Amino acid sequence: MKLNKTVFAIASLAVVAAPLSFTTTAYAQDRTRTHVEAPEYPRGAERRGIEGSVTVTYSISADGDVVNAEVAEANPAGIFDRAAVSAIEDWRYEPAAAQTDGHSQTLEFRLN
Repeated sequence: MKLNKTVFAIASLAVVAAPLSFTTTAYAQDRTRTHVEAPEYPRGAERRGIEGSVTVTYSISADGDVVNAEVAEANPAGIFDRAAVSAIEDWRYEPAAAQTDGHSQTLEFRLN
């Protein structure tokens, strides 16, 4: 897979990844991310020049795994949903005393 050089940035973390950017929304409870995966830009969307965004809501288990991830909003619907949820499910957070709910992340899919 050919990757275009785009900066994938979260807070103070920057990684060169596929053509993608995302914005962070406020968390219900603050948890520190320890691992972030950039979503893959769907080939069909990239080939057709489609851009969009997906907001995913999720919980973080006590051991730091993302659980119960689901699409809250997608524009356009159905194009980037799977890539966004799959990436967020691979994220990891520092452990905590209990599961935290009400987390939300918006991923913006933009071509260079």
